[in-house]
Amino acid sequence: MSINDNLSNILLAEKLRPTLKEQNYLLGSAKKIWERDLHQWRNTHKFHLILWGPPGSGKTTLAKLLGESCGLPFISLSAVRDGVKEIRAAVAGNALTPIVFIDEIHRLSRSQQDSLLPILEYSEAWIIGATTESPTTALSAPILSRIRCIYVSALKENEILEGLIHGFTFIKNIEKNILENKDQDYLKYIENECLPKIAKMSGGDLRFSLNLLENIIHCKNKEEENDVFNNSLKSFSDKNHYDYISAMIKSMRGSDPDAALFYAITSLDKGEDPLFIIRRCIIFASEDIGNADPQALILATSAYKAIEYVGMPEGRIPLAQCVTYLASTHKSNKAYKAIDKVRNWRIHAEENGLSIQPPVELTIKGKDKYKYPHNYENSFVMFDYLPESISNIKKKEKVAAYLPTDYGIESRFKLRLSELWRKITK
Repeated sequence: MSINDNLSNILLAEKLRPTLKEQNYLLGSAKKIWERDLHQWRNTHKFHLILWGPPGSGKTTLAKLLGESCGLPFISLSAVRDGVKEIRAAVAGNALTPIVFIDEIHRLSRSQQDSLLPILEYSEAWIIGATTESPTTALSAPILSRIRCIYVSALKENEILEGLIHGFTFIKNIEKNILENKDQDYLKYIENECLPKIAKMSGGDLRFSLNLLENIIHCKNKEEENDVFNNSLKSFSDKNHYDYISAMIKSMRGSDPDAALFYAITSLDKGEDPLFIIRRCIIFASEDIGNADPQALILATSAYKAIEYVGMPEGRIPLAQCVTYLASTHKSNKAYKAIDKVRNWRIHAEENGLSIQPPVELTIKGKDKYKYPHNYENSFVMFDYLPESISNIKKKEKVAAYLPTDYGIESRFKLRLSELWRKITK
């Protein structure tokens, strides 16, 4: 590894990130993906790419290797701190087609994701995203239709151990000053006992493992090492708080109030912000319950206000009420699914140069032609409100965007719409 004096404050995992010359240090599925799936990308055929998988599996390393391999400008962004403005600036600021790496791309909102569509469509930049979330749920359908997804799996225990041995060897050979006053028995203890112990509890996360190794090396003795290890073990267990939230959401979706409440309270007991939990409930109320029970969204937003007002620990009570209600009530994702449907209609029309101008009767210019529904029986007028181009697409597909279910309140919508239009698709 080529390390200069300015890297003393850089974490060990970053120092050991393989370059093109050191690609033989790639481990696990990242190595196979580099040699097999990304061979074409490096040589001839480039494509937009999503690398998804657990933390510390090699996603960022693969992205940086791609950037190094092709000689194009490489801009690294994070969806945690960067938005549309920074993405557009990265694309516009280069004469050559740049590679724009967006870490945690799942954190982009749907509207921010939409801003990527022209970039993807016209290859204004090669987009490489990294995410720990499943792309099918974290990214919109228009994005997924224009991008290739590759899963980078967690490293196995023996692969983590291999990486740790490499890291320990690097420290002994390159950063000898760190070990100058260390007891040799303690160093042997690290090599023979700590490395396997770290690998065993790593959960396949090499970055976490290397950084823990670095912390342990700076300890003075076994007692201090034991404290660091135990604190890191608790930190590693608790850092997966998103897993508890994910489990809560999936339990609510599966109509299991006991499991949903268990994960919600476990998250709370481990220090999760109750407002973060309830925000996820608000999203769930619209995405997974929707019009089957519109009261769910009202309850979730009211629970948010209640928790803000009463604080903790009493805030756990409206949280529990909200979680159990959402888990127990009727479910429907039809309103949520309709978003991508109507968006795809618009994209299809625009890509084919078709107008999406509303019918003249719906514009200010055509107000004299507009038929006010309340002046008619059932407050309804048989009129095609969609732009002509969109209406033709809908007729060709023979399916509506919003298809109410037979569950809860939504069943009433289905009955009413079918009676009015007589063409709602089941």
